[in-house]
Amino acid sequence: MGKKITGIIIIVWMAVIFAFSAQPAVQSSQTSGGVAYRIAEWENDFFRQQKTEAELSAQAESMQLFIRKGAHMGEYALLAFLLCLHLCYYPISKKQLVMLALGITAGYAAADEFHQLFVPGRAGRLSDVCIDSLGGILGILFSRIVRIIK
Repeated sequence: MGKKITGIIIIVWMAVIFAFSAQPAVQSSQTSGGVAYRIAEWENDFFRQQKTEAELSAQAESMQLFIRKGAHMGEYALLAFLLCLHLCYYPISKKQLVMLALGITAGYAAADEFHQLFVPGRAGRLSDVCIDSLGGILGILFSRIVRIIK
């Protein structure tokens, strides 16, 4: 039963990643810009900084690239973590599990970047595949740590 549930969750998560990648550049920028602005507002309120709207907008603009790349890493870290959970149901070695989870994650990242070549305003970048794969490595490491603690 766990194999089926984790498999379904992985497919749903891959669909979520695909949906975000299918957003045209303008829509994607608005999404990450909105997140960046909310973070700037939260920081302003938390530290009682009294920033103006212009200062908040400038701060949000400067944070946007970091947020976008962090989101990439997070998406693929979760994908790799879910793959590790799923692959534990198969009779394979730890090394095979890690290599398979990383291979699937990196392969999906590459396919996703290829897909973005056909989305208005978006581009497929090898650097994004590397960032996504780094997220996958972090997800696998987290999975291994959870297994050790468990």
